[in-house]
Amino acid sequence: MITFINSYNGIEGDTAVAIGKFDGLHIGHEQILKTLEECKKEGLKTVILSFDPSPDVVFWRAEDTELLSRSEMEEHLEKYEIDYHVILSFTPELARMSCEEFLEEILIKSLHGKTVVAGEDVSFGYKGRGDAEFLKQMEKNNIIKSRIIRKKTVDGIPVSSTQIREYIKSGQIEKATEFLGYRYSFTGIIEEGKHLGRTYGIPTVNFFPEKKKVLPPNGVYFSRARIKGNTYYAMTNIGVRPSVENEPHSGEKKGVNLESYLFGNPGELYGETCTVTLYHYHRPERKFDSLDLLVAQLKEDKKACMDYFIL
Repeated sequence: MITFINSYNGIEGDTAVAIGKFDGLHIGHEQILKTLEECKKEGLKTVILSFDPSPDVVFWRAEDTELLSRSEMEEHLEKYEIDYHVILSFTPELARMSCEEFLEEILIKSLHGKTVVAGEDVSFGYKGRGDAEFLKQMEKNNIIKSRIIRKKTVDGIPVSSTQIREYIKSGQIEKATEFLGYRYSFTGIIEEGKHLGRTYGIPTVNFFPEKKKVLPPNGVYFSRARIKGNTYYAMTNIGVRPSVENEPHSGEKKGVNLESYLFGNPGELYGETCTVTLYHYHRPERKFDSLDLLVAQLKEDKKACMDYFIL
């Protein structure tokens, strides 16, 4: 079982360390993690090293969002034989460390590193000078071993968290799935809504996504929902429900909401944890001039969803 820690305390024995952002744990990361697992055959403990916030957020003002929440990352990493995930706070002091200092003080002394596993685009230390060539030179000098993994591509496109974010934000859910190696999802606690869906024959469950998750375009998605160990085919609207939502009452949450119609009538589910997994972006969210027009469109959406899943 993997241990998550925010310091070097508790790391015992010689280790193999994988450095990276690991945002999304996509199919490119899978190659790095499987290589890290192979190091266990050499008697090494395995360590993933990442940073919070990401250096990209600090230096390049990238948006501070995530493809996987902390709990989702923990679940995905349980598939691998990883001993530790060390998440270091990316402080100004850490940012100023040279690559030589980072290697000596953090990788070797603190993490007891004997081998570094990283992608060919690895960078660490001041101005990112700790790159693949630097690690290869350190191995030639018998300071630390390194295993550099070539970047994975799909149809000639390099697999990266940045590319996956673009696919999600543009509604290309199938392409995001191909690059991630699994389907993108959201998890939240089902909240009691205004029961408007019941009035027009399409009752729904709804929750607000975790704050830092990357959001796709507002619209209707074909999906599956997992609740209390049961899985349902679903039709999900991600957005602000412009046709039915007026100004929220005092104390109500605002912002993007996930509202799902579940095929199979599962009953009352308020307070339960729900995971909605996206399969296909069907259409953008839009405002209808009347409730009758909205209901007619939802019935068309429902039929299209049933056809997609062959229900």
